[in-house]
Amino acid sequence: MPLYEIEHGLPLDQIQRDELAQAITHTHSRKFATPSLFVNVKFTDTSNQHNYIAGKEAEFHLDQRKINRITAYVRAGGTRTREDFDDLALRISEAWNQTVNGNQKVTKERELNRVFIMGAITAGYENGFLLPRRLIEPDMTIQAGDDAKWLELNAPKFEELARQGDQDFKEMVEEMRTR
Repeated sequence: MPLYEIEHGLPLDQIQRDELAQAITHTHSRKFATPSLFVNVKFTDTSNQHNYIAGKEAEFHLDQRKINRITAYVRAGGTRTREDFDDLALRISEAWNQTVNGNQKVTKERELNRVFIMGAITAGYENGFLLPRRLIEPDMTIQAGDDAKWLELNAPKFEELARQGDQDFKEMVEEMRTR
């Protein structure tokens, strides 16, 4: 359901990408009851892109100023508050620091410069399901924050896909049972 775009000016190896994607997936799926299968993370190496700050191209003197930012496209509204998204931004920043910096001193090159949470997903279709933010029946609306209701409504379909051998849905059904 959400899409996290991680733009990094410093190289991230496979282990760092895996750990950061797992940390973001865990954080989002626990905070908003979203199944892990529906959390999308994309990495883009921006070391050869042109970034502007304050209307001027960011200068890179001795690799001291890299642009590292994470933009999250999420479903806003419903029971989700500004405080929920502020907390999400802080947790994502902590995940970056733990994964990328560990015990190292945070330099300009290695810092996460920006985290943007964009309540921009109005509607979507993923893995064969409309995202929970639409009128299901005349008397029932499922919106952002009502993910548990959406999961309950779609559980029989998820379980059927799992029984048919879809590995993604097998894992999702197991996740739903253990959470």
